[in-house]
Amino acid sequence: MIKYIIKRMIIVFFVLWMVATLTFFTVHVTPGDTANAIIVSVYGEDAVSPETLENVRTKFDLKRPVFVQYTDWLKNVVTGELGTSYKYNKPVIDILKIRLPNTLILGFSAFLISIVISIPFGIISALNHNRPIDHFSRFSTLLLSSFPSFWIALLLIIIFSIQLKVLPVSGMAGFSSIILPAVTLSIGMTAATTRMLRSSMLDVLGQDYITVARAKGLEDNQVIFGHALRNAIPPIITVIGLQIGHIIGGAVIIENIFAWPGIGGLLIDSINTKDLPMIEGCVLIIAFGYAIVNLIVDITYSCIDPRIKYSGGDN
Repeated sequence: MIKYIIKRMIIVFFVLWMVATLTFFTVHVTPGDTANAIIVSVYGEDAVSPETLENVRTKFDLKRPVFVQYTDWLKNVVTGELGTSYKYNKPVIDILKIRLPNTLILGFSAFLISIVISIPFGIISALNHNRPIDHFSRFSTLLLSSFPSFWIALLLIIIFSIQLKVLPVSGMAGFSSIILPAVTLSIGMTAATTRMLRSSMLDVLGQDYITVARAKGLEDNQVIFGHALRNAIPPIITVIGLQIGHIIGGAVIIENIFAWPGIGGLLIDSINTKDLPMIEGCVLIIAFGYAIVNLIVDITYSCIDPRIKYSGGDN
């Protein structure tokens, strides 16, 4: 297991380097003057002049060859230095320390909502196979997974913020502010997890050992939670891992719609202003989070299912 984790961590760092490199050169080849974007975002269009453009290019070393900028940036990243934000004129790491907890709060809330809803619905749907409640569960999860998250976000805003006026539209000002973005972010994961749990439960409930357990006179709760659910969980772990990746990626869109002060909103704002150090910092955090979540899922899977063993990358 230790060898497997070490090998996976090496792969993680290689992937991070590839993602960061691709992002770096993609930003540089996109149209637009970085110095002009910085000035407009900080001071407005009226402040743009040949002198200010030259000052900004000199201040942030934008006149150097791209490859030289890349090698210097890579050396700094290896030492833990992500650079200084062009727009905020502060260390990138300091800004990320403020924004990252907000994204984690939103992501954890969405994950919690999804688990609380999907597990009971998946079990109930499986236990009532081909009955009205099962048909309703299958239809509703298929319907919800078909809609893009931004459409659901706008619908929830119209209903609960504009029409009913019971929840705030945007911002982060108390518990009520997180309800709409967390619910929006959790819907896709809830639908996928419910469908997978239903399918896994149906497969397990048809196994011989479940029939034997019932024949021994075990109560339904013991059969369902002690035998069926325990053996239906491993496939769900994989789905949850993939859906957490969906939450990480979806947060970029949802945070912008609800003006949630997290990493996603910061990334979009940095892209608009061509704030390269901040873009790289956000991308590295997101990519690292996604990679670590997948590693944790693999380890959890092997702990839950003793048939799965990892050794030096082989399973």
